[in-house]
Amino acid sequence: KSLLFLSPDKNTVLYSSYGEDESNGKDIYQLKKMANGKWAPVPLNITSVNTPLDEEYPCLSKDGKTLYFASDARGTFGQSDLFKVSVNEDGSYTAPENLGNTINTEGRESYPFVTKDNILLFASDGHPGQGGFDIFALDLNQKGASPVHLKAPLNSAFDDFGLNWDRQTNNGVFTSNRPEGQGDDDLYVFTNTKPF
Repeated sequence: KSLLFLSPDKNTVLYSSYGEDESNGKDIYQLKKMANGKWAPVPLNITSVNTPLDEEYPCLSKDGKTLYFASDARGTFGQSDLFKVSVNEDGSYTAPENLGNTINTEGRESYPFVTKDNILLFASDGHPGQGGFDIFALDLNQKGASPVHLKAPLNSAFDDFGLNWDRQTNNGVFTSNRPEGQGDDDLYVFTNTKPF
């Protein structure tokens, strides 16, 4: 699965893909909207990130200053961990920082998304949950905060991931392979009425 992420200013699309040689793993790429309205590929230039291992599911914080992604890079706590890099004013990136073992487990942490009020949403099959990938929330505004499991009906005994949640309107969309869907992975919309 490869997700596209549209930046808050709607001028950049981030995505992950294999290059010419799939043995080099997935890398993060971007498309930039040019002055003529056309889109052009621009190298991301995170040389310490784009390795023979996979870097996937990029997303930007709402201020555009932090890029989050999942990777199975060396030194991870599990099968894939969440990382972040800071975006410098000149468009360059700092060295990747693992988000640590409060978030990352021996399993897979993937599909990060950051809300406008700085809540990190992600999927994990390593934290205790209801089964498969479950969706968790972490308040990045609170130092030392722990991930919170988002209960049913958002999570189920199947894979639930890729949550995009507008906390101002409390509307969102996520992906799940629960059996009542139309295919393998389906999109579900929701309106939240409870704090996470």
